[in-house]
Amino acid sequence: MGSPSATPTASGTVDLSRPSEEEVATSDTLDGFGPVLAAVAQRDHDSDELTADRLEAGHKFLEDFAAACAAEVRPAMDAVVSRLQQLGGGGVVEEHTGNEVRFRNPRVTLWMSLKGEIVGEPRLDRYPYLQLEADVERRKVQVDEGDMWRGAGGHSSGRVAAWDLSELTGDKVTKELLAIARRAAE
Repeated sequence: MGSPSATPTASGTVDLSRPSEEEVATSDTLDGFGPVLAAVAQRDHDSDELTADRLEAGHKFLEDFAAACAAEVRPAMDAVVSRLQQLGGGGVVEEHTGNEVRFRNPRVTLWMSLKGEIVGEPRLDRYPYLQLEADVERRKVQVDEGDMWRGAGGHSSGRVAAWDLSELTGDKVTKELLAIARRAAE
């Protein structure tokens, strides 16, 4: 590369404007970089589009989760708390919007007391609960529940299922809470 080399012509004169055979071979080899860089650029472009699509789908999922919680989950949980209080129990609904130090994902939890109001901070080993958490990566609602009552009662605490957003209905949430309360009372 540098300046063109002297290439003798048929008449014996030197033509400085024509590349030598070595330069032609090198030029052909250098042309191979074009497709390589074009492929990298296309892959980056495709990756950017895929990332944008995933982000958009994630935002939509979070919006749909929030809407389902507002329209179905929260009213059902509030109704359960009201009924528990009427019958001598209690409950607390705890909501987190996500992006918090302790709560990365949006979630809503109902803590139940089968006798009296909840005293102090609700704990997994003291109060039955149902927690619904938005799992953006899987586009699912992670369902955690516990049926411990005052350190006794049921037998489980933790993740039990993954629901589709379409399953977030007031009826399903109410039935799940009733099943948890029954196990806790055993």
